[in-house]
Amino acid sequence: MEGKEHFDERQRQRLTYCLYLVGFLDLFGVSLLIPLISHHARELGASPTTVGMIMSIYGTLQLISGPFVGRWSDVSGRRFVLLFCLLMTGVGYFLKSIATTVLFLILSRIPLGLFKHGMEANKALFAETTPKEDRPRVFGQYNACSSTGFILGPLIGGYLSEVEGGFYTVARITSLLFFLNFVIVFFFIHPPIAKTLSRTESVRAFTTDEFSLNIKDFFKSFRLIFDTCFDIFIVRFLMAFAIIIYRSNFSLMLQQEFDITPKTIGQLISFGSMVSTAAGMFTGRIVKFYSNETRLLLHSSIAQVLTLIGLTFAANLPMFVFCITCLSVENSVSRVCITDMSVKRSNRDNTGALLGLSASLMSTARAIAPFIAGLSQEISYKGPGIIGITSGVIGCVCIVTILKSSDSDTHKKDDTQKKDD
Repeated sequence: MEGKEHFDERQRQRLTYCLYLVGFLDLFGVSLLIPLISHHARELGASPTTVGMIMSIYGTLQLISGPFVGRWSDVSGRRFVLLFCLLMTGVGYFLKSIATTVLFLILSRIPLGLFKHGMEANKALFAETTPKEDRPRVFGQYNACSSTGFILGPLIGGYLSEVEGGFYTVARITSLLFFLNFVIVFFFIHPPIAKTLSRTESVRAFTTDEFSLNIKDFFKSFRLIFDTCFDIFIVRFLMAFAIIIYRSNFSLMLQQEFDITPKTIGQLISFGSMVSTAAGMFTGRIVKFYSNETRLLLHSSIAQVLTLIGLTFAANLPMFVFCITCLSVENSVSRVCITDMSVKRSNRDNTGALLGLSASLMSTARAIAPFIAGLSQEISYKGPGIIGITSGVIGCVCIVTILKSSDSDTHKKDDTQKKDD
């Protein structure tokens, strides 16, 4: 049983707060280990090329598995899939804690790439249980709670890494955190029973096609989602790529431009996460104030482009810190807008697949951005920033020419239906 049929406001709030905690522990655990993986791989004897391959395995597998896991949650239920993903993620991090060779480290990335989809499953649960008018506030607060974990994780992980066997200690702690999340979801998260597909022969045949690796069947299964949200996907990819490729050059640019230490760079990263957390708490109010998410997305995207220009060509460190503050706020607002707009357009039964496809776009950006950033750095260390600015400008143009016209058509259809009624 997925949950209870009767689901009152008190139960919904309890579920929401539990998911906030799950999101916090998720990113806290991940951020404990992220700064240590490359260094540990080098200690095991990996070449720079091998280190890059290790880092890209996760993004590549996420790209492939995201839509399938999302659609699986539509068919089998959000809670079941969330539990399975948390369990397999915990197993993946446990394998890291005993990885003593490069090959073993590579193999430990496979369960994470395939099943590290807890954040998307959480958002699908929110979309399914939260009233439409409350979603921007809930998504914003969820992002804020998750970002809090990203503030604390790197600081604690960096401290623990200095003790003997630090990487293995941190990996074990991360694994335990995901097993703890599994326990929290199992005992405390019981969403209402959602509409699921009956297990008839036709449905079994249908779902078999959906999870087939046949490329034609795969795209056929997700055609409806692309038809309704392709413009949002384009904008999401372009704006995400703009930020990810800039961050690929973040440390190098700071060292070359301002000659600051890695410790200071870490403090700047934590500061940006703190600002993002604070901004997430007020994003819902900002969305309500605008009352038009497309317009808010356009304004925040334009602000992101201007901020990237400021970051790329900052004349001094105070200006850089100011731009980092602005980017953290703008990125928080944009993420909530795009997620909420996507959910509003999708059918409830396709929410998991929708968020899975959206996560795959992010994985695509994470997979290709470091490579392109590396090539551009051969010309100039400002290259990634310039490419990010260009991608952001194209994204803004798409919002004006594609996204707004699509929303206008939707409003026209709604008005026509009201007149007919």
